Amino acid sequence: MHETIFDLLASCRTRLIYTGHEPGYLPSKSLAGDFPWIRAHACVNEKAAFEMALAGPYAGKRAACIFSAGGVYEALDPLMSSAYTGVKGGFVILCVKEGDLDVTPLGPFSKLPVLVSDGAASQLGETLRFAFDLSERHEIPCIVETLPPEDAKRPADVAVPDETVSRFVKDPSRWAATPKFRYELHGALNKKVERIREEFETYEGNEQVPGGNRGVITHRACRNGHWHADTGVLNLGSVFPLPRKLVSAFIARTEEVQIAEGPYPAIEIQIAQKERIVGRLDRGTSRIQSSPPSKNGETLFGLKVVRDTLGPASSINIAHGMVTSGAQAEVLALTDEQAFFHSGLPAFVNTLYNGSSYLLVIKTLGAAEELKRSLEGFGFRNYFYIANIGEIERYKESGELTVLLYEGDL
Repeated sequence: MHETIFDLLASCRTRLIYTGHEPGYLPSKSLAGDFPWIRAHACVNEKAAFEMALAGPYAGKRAACIFSAGGVYEALDPLMSSAYTGVKGGFVILCVKEGDLDVTPLGPFSKLPVLVSDGAASQLGETLRFAFDLSERHEIPCIVETLPPEDAKRPADVAVPDETVSRFVKDPSRWAATPKFRYELHGALNKKVERIREEFETYEGNEQVPGGNRGVITHRACRNGHWHADTGVLNLGSVFPLPRKLVSAFIARTEEVQIAEGPYPAIEIQIAQKERIVGRLDRGTSRIQSSPPSKNGETLFGLKVVRDTLGPASSINIAHGMVTSGAQAEVLALTDEQAFFHSGLPAFVNTLYNGSSYLLVIKTLGAAEELKRSLEGFGFRNYFYIANIGEIERYKESGELTVLLYEGDL
């Protein structure tokens, strides 16, 4: 998978490629050697990768980030800010959708353009080329969501791009904007969105299949929904900003339109005429169905289990809050080393400072020694290595903050 992605990015004259610490998203050394003009880096997390990649487009170079669909949400801080500052060189955030999670909600949320691909190598290549050109024309980062790309035959020859001279032009009102200038950048961003929307009206990645009086609006990376052969389909390659004229014309030709997308109605919330729509929303009332939370929640060996449901290493702060508010059961927090280094360090220090007592299990991913040094740097030595999940039971009545390092799945 990563070889196909790397080949396609190389064909787009990308100079810088950054990713988080997830395996499989960076090329092998032999593959990277075929494209000596590209600098590829794996960073400690997605936030760091995004910030490092952003420096290139600030100075006019083409750059890309490769994240999982879940990983990009860990880079929201710089991603949101980049919508305002914009870029000078092309900047594409390529997100690989391997589960049910979509990145399409980031379009309306951040106001960054979102393109989607079905993962076919030729179609993904066209999407990436369009995304880079769009990014440079409008000076804005572009998000591309794709299904895992299929393996493709490597191009026989990829032209070496002309050397791009880095040229960063100082402009404090843009790159270091205070609230006054942020307000002006917000207005400029809104105008960019409308210009991009107009361009998406004729984007070739949006495909229409004619049918009867029933229609479906979906996007290329959507796995949801099955419909009859006589159903008209609008398969969008551009999710945000939504090409409203194209969508309105499609709806006008049908009696009823179903919206097929992921858990969040990113397409549907952008459609004004709701009368013929069958989707997750009904005149502002959510139809999103979710299972009611378990009354007792997840438990393990009689311990109340807390996971990172609100972000990387959020289980640490949640566990601390439960303990200080008088939780009825002993608490077990579960996280992994990547999340711990990303957001868990200040949360752990807060726990130490306030004297909370609970069990924290950190899944190690190859950096157990770094974890050990970090814990000892805080003056904390009540940590242990465990070989299997059953050993947790030995520590559940320790009565003090205890950290367990574990290599297995949680």
